Amino acid sequence: MHAAALTYFRQTARLGSIRRAAAHLNVAASALNRQILNLEASLGTKLFDRLPGGMRLTAAGELLLRHIAATLNDFDAVRAQIDDLRAARSGHVTIVAIDSLLVDFLPRALDRFRADFPAVTYALDAVSPATVPQLVADGEADIGFTFVARNSRAVHFAAEFPAPIGVVMPADHPLAAHGTLRFQDTAAYPFLAQSGPLPRSADIDPEFARFRAGLKPRLVSNSIQALKLAIRLNMGIAFFTRLGFLDEIERGEVAWRPFESAAINALCVGLVIAEARTPTAPARQLTRFLMRELARLNSA
Repeated sequence: MHAAALTYFRQTARLGSIRRAAAHLNVAASALNRQILNLEASLGTKLFDRLPGGMRLTAAGELLLRHIAATLNDFDAVRAQIDDLRAARSGHVTIVAIDSLLVDFLPRALDRFRADFPAVTYALDAVSPATVPQLVADGEADIGFTFVARNSRAVHFAAEFPAPIGVVMPADHPLAAHGTLRFQDTAAYPFLAQSGPLPRSADIDPEFARFRAGLKPRLVSNSIQALKLAIRLNMGIAFFTRLGFLDEIERGEVAWRPFESAAINALCVGLVIAEARTPTAPARQLTRFLMRELARLNSA
């Protein structure tokens, strides 16, 4: 049905009079009446009872009015989203995340996002898991990614996806023959460690925290790229989520195996946004896009 006809019908139903509805819409009463008659003809039923005191909806008219309210509300919502898309064509978004997401997932996601938003610019910084919520809460970052844990009311997790810590190793490593691993299974092999503390959420398994604290690393680095190369060179194994190794796992260069720990396997990474602060248009669009990307990754 034509949008004008729906608008004419709605105003007539609201005001109870063709004359008043026409005056409100600044159209001729005859033109408005003709649109309503056309609607009735196309539907094969009366929409109004024409009474001396005005126009009263029939049962069919009531049904149509409910449909129009939903249709026009949906149209207004779509129009607002289109306006939002126009506003998001340019701008700047700051993202802070645990560094494993910067290696593969986020650069690839931003590359796909720029197809629709080529003028948006980004700052993409690796930070420790514990500092992500505060940076988002303080407005120093628009979007954050960190391990899911209890945070302040100033931020919330808009999306979550599983990210357990497991063992990363060369594809032909003896441990790759196992489906899952006990902590002690890894003790006989050289250990490569990322500098800095484990995320607080990893402490939900105290046995894992004690085991890792007792290991003497062959190599410690704050560069995940250096550790990735060291793993591929068979210098040792490391404990990471699989998120920083998606490409290498897919190519068969490294293997990732989970631990036999229900607590460790319950770890999740989440997308953090501010609770009360209104995001910019590009940040809002990127947040929606990243939530879809996370859902796609989660279903893969």
